[in-house]
Amino acid sequence: MFKFKAKSLATKLIVVTGGTIALVMLASNTVLIGQTQGRVAELVYSGADTEAKSIAADIATDIGQLASAARSMAGVIEQGHAGGHFDRKEVVDIIKANAEKNTFALGSWFAEEPNAFDGKSRELPEDLATGTFKDGSFDPYWTKRKDGSIALSTFEPDYKAEWYALAATSGKGAMTQPYKETSTGENFTMASIAYPVMSGGKRIGVTGVDVSLKALYEKLSQLRPFGEGRVLLVSQTGNWIVAPTEELLMKVYDGQGAELVQQALATGKPARIENLSFDELATFDRVVYPFALPDVNTTWAVLVDVPRAAINAPVNEQTTMMIIGGLIVLGTVLAGLYFAVRFFVQKPLTGLVNDVTMLGKGVYTQPIAGQDRSDETGAVAKALEGFRHQLADTKRLEAEATNQRQLTEAERSRSEAERAESSALQRDIVARLGDGLAQLSS
Repeated sequence: MFKFKAKSLATKLIVVTGGTIALVMLASNTVLIGQTQGRVAELVYSGADTEAKSIAADIATDIGQLASAARSMAGVIEQGHAGGHFDRKEVVDIIKANAEKNTFALGSWFAEEPNAFDGKSRELPEDLATGTFKDGSFDPYWTKRKDGSIALSTFEPDYKAEWYALAATSGKGAMTQPYKETSTGENFTMASIAYPVMSGGKRIGVTGVDVSLKALYEKLSQLRPFGEGRVLLVSQTGNWIVAPTEELLMKVYDGQGAELVQQALATGKPARIENLSFDELATFDRVVYPFALPDVNTTWAVLVDVPRAAINAPVNEQTTMMIIGGLIVLGTVLAGLYFAVRFFVQKPLTGLVNDVTMLGKGVYTQPIAGQDRSDETGAVAKALEGFRHQLADTKRLEAEATNQRQLTEAERSRSEAERAESSALQRDIVARLGDGLAQLSS
């Protein structure tokens, strides 16, 4: 049975190989995870850019429709007035249509240049039906109420206000920054699209459509890009139109990334604000996508908040999968290495060790195992087999030499015994001969 031992070759081989594989996998997985995070972030930001671009196009289309309606309304009033076909009541009916038909239209209005529409502003009494204000000026205003109905009112003209002055001064379509409407008492958040109305070479007033920012807020607030993301909107001056909280509405974007927002609005180039945190959202990045509103010389910016979880979650999932996969691969490799060491290294080496032990004990009759293998173990077995034969021959020669020495020693002992016996016999003969001669002499 194969056992792991701290000093065994198999254990060292498995530990070194496993450690090397683990280090290689750790290094490769670290690189792959980094690349994966970069690719995921690139895809997410690309998706955020696409989302922002789509939302911006949608808003631009809605605002463009209102701007087109306001421009058309100005053109109709210009032609009718120039031809002497329109009175105050007919203009009131014309501006009513824009307040009724457009979802994002909060109101539709006409503001007369001082006594320029029909020259009767100083003599006409207040009359709601004809849009005549109490000072006689022609300033009708159709507005939507909270219940969805529309109502006619009049207002006091303010020629220095942005909703009038922008179009009057530039002579072309313009859009105000967001503000709260106060004339009706509803306090709607809005922005005004205005066009100058010209007749006979002079300006007779300004007409326009008010954009319901509340409707835009409700529409964009429902969007949840990347699950927990959100869509926000700022005006040309950086004021919140769709804000993270209602308390920030109409206020200037302040805090981290304010300079990037202003720069994007000024240059028209997208920007990105990273590592923000707000309310219930964890860390997120903010994509700033400025876009131009058609025909009103205005740039707004869509802000798409991208939760970092949208990037980290796929990376974490991929990391977990890579770790699990790496452990499976490492376990499989180590298991394969174990069986390979067991059958191709440890078992043949154990046989060679046993054979060498037998050779060490002087047993040379058992052939070395593994000589039929074609690898290095087989080469070692064959070399040991030759060494076994040499040892066996040496033992045989030593036995023969010992036997020869024993025979020689026996022969020498026998010769010495024979010589001793011969000497004794000679001495006995001499003694007998001496005795006989002595007797004979006597």
